[in-house]
Amino acid sequence: MKNGYLIPKQIILTQEQIATLDAFLGKFSTVESENKAPLIVHFDTKCAAHYITCHMNGELLVKHCDLEATIDDAEDDELYKLNREITEDETAYKQMEKDAIAGRSFEDIVIEYDTSYRSNKPLKVYGGQHRITAITKALKDGVSVPHGVRIYFGLTREQKVEIAIVNNTSIAVPNDLLDRMHEQMMGPELREWCQKAGLLGPEQDLADKRNPAIPTARIVRTLIVNYYTGMKANDDDFHQPVLCKSGGIDDDYEKIRKQMDWDDKNFIEMGKQYARLHKVQSERVKNRDYDNYAEFARKVFSYSIVAGWGYAAGLFQRNQGYLEILYALPNSVQEPEDPLNAKDLSEARLKGVDNDTYRGLGTRSSSNELGRILELFIVLATKASKKRITKQLANAAIQSYEAKMATHEADKALGKI
Repeated sequence: MKNGYLIPKQIILTQEQIATLDAFLGKFSTVESENKAPLIVHFDTKCAAHYITCHMNGELLVKHCDLEATIDDAEDDELYKLNREITEDETAYKQMEKDAIAGRSFEDIVIEYDTSYRSNKPLKVYGGQHRITAITKALKDGVSVPHGVRIYFGLTREQKVEIAIVNNTSIAVPNDLLDRMHEQMMGPELREWCQKAGLLGPEQDLADKRNPAIPTARIVRTLIVNYYTGMKANDDDFHQPVLCKSGGIDDDYEKIRKQMDWDDKNFIEMGKQYARLHKVQSERVKNRDYDNYAEFARKVFSYSIVAGWGYAAGLFQRNQGYLEILYALPNSVQEPEDPLNAKDLSEARLKGVDNDTYRGLGTRSSSNELGRILELFIVLATKASKKRITKQLANAAIQSYEAKMATHEADKALGKI
């Protein structure tokens, strides 16, 4: 061991590389050096680069890390930055920031020790700039913990580019998988409720991507949030369903989750009725020889349907007659017709408002679309003489929602006078 590090027999360093490594260890303290633990020099065979792995305190990293690393050792090489732009508005980054403030220790931040430009910040970051930014935010809250870093030294231009490319390329994790993982972290309650309701089979988990047979966490969260929102709403409110966020934390869902009773019989019954509607809709469409499109079969899992139906189920808890009409929707038509009448919904539109690209009611996930679907179920329960979905009913619901929206916006404008 020399100067706090070991060089394996098969690795050969030049005198310049040794001098650079010695300079780094002479300037910076690591958790390993503080505890007299030897560092090992490693060799990246692919790009023929040498590096060490160690742990450094967050305060030290923030002070000396350079997030503007460039290809060439030049101050004016701003056009050729090696890192991605920081995206602090992304859900994943916001979670990373919360983790850092809570004391999360990050690993494998990729750095080159290079004093050839901006020597006051010699730790050139090639991978992990979002983690460094989150560590900076945590430091402002007085949180500084050790983080794992990989320190390269003596890189050529080609090696810099290759290492930067590798560390700025990631296999995207689907948001639905992130939602499921987050739900697993919070506990088994959502999964177990879905199993009780029949949305999942025994020992089955939520889908990690959109699936025609299994709901994702986002779909079930949206169902739950709208159910509880509808229950708390006043009859004369302007009713607006919402779509839960995906890929991270949805604040509305987390608030409701902390207060809800998973064993409430009405809540479980709501889940069972939603599962029954999905089952009947899917089977009817799949088993007929016309209009058997996959989009029609999975219609109940569309974001606008789940939000609007969930809100209606909550809103109608105070009126058993309306609730029975909503829950009886699977029985409203005979085979081979589907209860949502997906074909007629696809043709419903408001002339003069919906453009030619509009593919019908329940195909989008905008706030307006969610509101239109809720109005569909409200009109069905409160106005329709025949308790089944038709094109005429759908068109009337669209017009009714747009009228209510216009009145709501006018009231808001008048309220500001």
